[in-house]
Amino acid sequence: MKFYSVDLYEYFNIEKPDGAVANLSCYVRSNSVEINAKRKSPAMLVLPGGGYGFVSEREGEPVALSFLNRGFNSFVLTYSIAPQRFPRQLAEAVMAMNYIRLNAEELCIDPNMVSAVGFSAGGHLCATLCSICDCDAVKTIFESKIDARPNAVILSYPVITCNNEKGHVGSFINLLGEENSDKYYQLDLTNLINEKSSPAFIWATYTDGLVPVKNALLAADAYERVGVPFSVHVWGRGWHGLSVADKTVYGKWEDGYPALVDMSKSVAKWVDLAIEWLEEMGVYIKD
Repeated sequence: MKFYSVDLYEYFNIEKPDGAVANLSCYVRSNSVEINAKRKSPAMLVLPGGGYGFVSEREGEPVALSFLNRGFNSFVLTYSIAPQRFPRQLAEAVMAMNYIRLNAEELCIDPNMVSAVGFSAGGHLCATLCSICDCDAVKTIFESKIDARPNAVILSYPVITCNNEKGHVGSFINLLGEENSDKYYQLDLTNLINEKSSPAFIWATYTDGLVPVKNALLAADAYERVGVPFSVHVWGRGWHGLSVADKTVYGKWEDGYPALVDMSKSVAKWVDLAIEWLEEMGVYIKD
């Protein structure tokens, strides 16, 4: 395996505002003559959550390694957070997709098998990436050289709506600012998911106390409405921020994170279920 990091602002020679960051951590499998030296692997762009107020480490490298272990080349984007505002984060995700697809040959990646997985607010970013990556707002920061839409996406307990009762308004405050509350609905994904959106695997837990399960159901409803393929899974129990839902991402109770006993036993199977679904969507590990 090769591991390295890329400052996407430097790579694309784009001016970087103070406080902005677009660092892509790259986990690339080493091909071997003992297997298939010319194999083109699928790729996974990982967009951690954090309410657009921080970028969760628990939803970064552990997720990348989980998909790497299953045959994907993985890329974790550390993107800008508040007080940086939209469209900064979306433009950075578009930069990441450009880096992956433009370097597909060198990275031994099939450019037609590039997916993205997002968690919580990272799920919101992931869904905007797959729905409005070519919007005019992004072009004010970065002119994409390729189609930046992923071939498929995984939306993990995603922030979808700014509705006060069922949404996570804090993410929209960090993304747009309290002074722009009249614009929140413009980035409510119930309004943005469209017939060009990438197919989506959506998962959540019923007992998520931070981003209500209704967000995942609203995403599924929006996908059904526009006729784009999706799969939705809701587990009975689980706190917010499960990541890969195993011991690699949990501390002790006193560390402030839930113990594994507080989630449905099968939640960790979301990774394999997502990979099974990705294969149905044409994103798979070639022989």
